[in-house]
Amino acid sequence: MKRFFICLFATFAIATGAAAAATTEITASGAGSVSLPPDQATLTAAVETNAATADEALGQNNTIYERIVNALSKLGIARTDITLSYYNVNYNAPPKTGVASGSERYGYNVSRNFAVIVRNIGKTGSVSDACLAAGATSINGVTFGLSNTGTARGQATSQAVTQARTNAEQLARAASLRIVGIKSIELGGAPGPEPMFRATAAAPATQFDQSNVNVTVSVTVVFTAEPLAGP
Repeated sequence: MKRFFICLFATFAIATGAAAAATTEITASGAGSVSLPPDQATLTAAVETNAATADEALGQNNTIYERIVNALSKLGIARTDITLSYYNVNYNAPPKTGVASGSERYGYNVSRNFAVIVRNIGKTGSVSDACLAAGATSINGVTFGLSNTGTARGQATSQAVTQARTNAEQLARAASLRIVGIKSIELGGAPGPEPMFRATAAAPATQFDQSNVNVTVSVTVVFTAEPLAGP
C-alpha cells in the first residue's frame, strides 16, 4: 500500500511539471495577393440642370435622367444596376446689383450623380457614350472590378496565413522553440478595383483598357510556442 502512494505521487509530480512548461506567444504577419482580370465595370455620371424655378429645374433633370435610363436599357443595362449616389437642389440668388458673372448659374440648380454597373464589360465605352448622348453632363469615372471576390479572397487568405506561419516558425527556430498552436488571427485587406478613366466629354466609340484587379489580404496571427524537447 505504501508503494502505491509513492508511485501515485511521482506520477502527479511529473504531470504537474509538464503542464507548467513555459508557453511563449509569437506574433507574425503575412500577406497574400491574387490578380484576376475584371469581369464588370462601374461607371459614374452626372446630370446637372438650371432654371428660374425649382419645378422647371427638377423637370428638366428628371426628363434627362429617364432618357439616359431608356438609352441604357437598349444596351441591356437593368434598371436595378443604375443607382443614385448623390442628389442636390440649391438656389443661387442673382446679384442685387444686376451685374451677373458670366460663369455663375443663378436660380435653381439640380445635381444628380448616379452609378451604372456594366456586367458586360465590353460595353463600358458604349454605356459612357450613351449617357452623354442622352444628356448626361459629365462622366465622373470608371472603375473595373470583380462581380464575385470570394474565390480570389480565399486564395489570398491562404497565402497570407501560410506566410505568417513561415515567419513564425523561422522566429521560433531561432529562439529554440516550436509552434504548438494558434491563439488568435486578425484578418485585414480588401479587393482593390482599379480606376481607369475620367472625363467630361465623350469621343466617338469610346474604348477603355482595363488592367487586372488585385485582391489583397493581410493577416496577423498570434501563435503559441514551447521549448524544443531536449535530447
